[in-house]
Amino acid sequence: MLFLTLSKQLREITTALEKIARGTDNEITVPAQGEMAQLISAINSVVEALKKEINTLRQDNNQIKTMLEGMVEGVIAIDKEKKILSINPAVEKIFNISKDQVLGRFFLETIRNNDIFEVINGVLEKKEFLAKEITLLGPTHKIFRISVSPLFDNTTVNGCVLVIYDITEIRKLELLRSEFFANVSHELKTPLTSIRGFVETLLEGAWEDKDNSRNFLEIIQTHANRLDNLINDLLELSRIESREIILKSERIQLKALVDATAQDLRTQLAKKNIILYNELSNDVFVTADTNQLRRVLTNLIDNAIKFNKEKGTIKIYSENADKE
Repeated sequence: MLFLTLSKQLREITTALEKIARGTDNEITVPAQGEMAQLISAINSVVEALKKEINTLRQDNNQIKTMLEGMVEGVIAIDKEKKILSINPAVEKIFNISKDQVLGRFFLETIRNNDIFEVINGVLEKKEFLAKEITLLGPTHKIFRISVSPLFDNTTVNGCVLVIYDITEIRKLELLRSEFFANVSHELKTPLTSIRGFVETLLEGAWEDKDNSRNFLEIIQTHANRLDNLINDLLELSRIESREIILKSERIQLKALVDATAQDLRTQLAKKNIILYNELSNDVFVTADTNQLRRVLTNLIDNAIKFNKEKGTIKIYSENADKE
């Protein structure tokens, strides 16, 4: 009789555990006494502890998933067989692939890039972090930094994680910065050479010739102003890079600002007999930093003068585009 009772209780416990595993029940409620009651209590304690651990793991997994999906960097997890375990949306966008198509497949089957594959091989073989800069040629020219870290199980490498950073804009800015300084260096030499030449001419006695000496001094002044503008550009670049620049936005009548800017450039306009037509209406206003906008207009008009023909014209006007 005792055997039958125990057998029945064990079957009920097994059925209760199956329900717990399916998530339709939370604990074993089989009536029992003595050692069987202790066993059921111990099982319920273990089940409760496992549920808490599973909930914690589920929360951690959801947090990691949310972080990966929100990252602008691409993340790929690879196993030791070089098969893809996971990718985030950034990788889908970078390589124009979908997660469903690549999971479980060999890396080179889905992402055919030997440069990246070589880094993966190197990490799995050397068991150490590696990084490389690669260029992807396609509809758009992109530059990426690939950082690959090994995944360890004790001392065994079970795979690796790739983090892909898009550094295209950084490299473009570096190139522009390099070109900017090369151009500035060239631009600095021209006015300095002219100033030095005219100063030497004046010192050799030309200052006694009133007509020519005044002309020389005006040329020196023009080149000195040019140097001042170049130095201001360099200081502005430095402030922008250090994020010290603070914009002071205000409502500006664009026609008046263009008139004031053109007045500053009247000497350059007169030298080439260029006429500037300001066709902006009085009701065109913008919200901007006056000094910064004036600098932009100065650069634009200055270039329009430099690359214009003798006795040419410059026209400044506005148009309605959609609702702007």
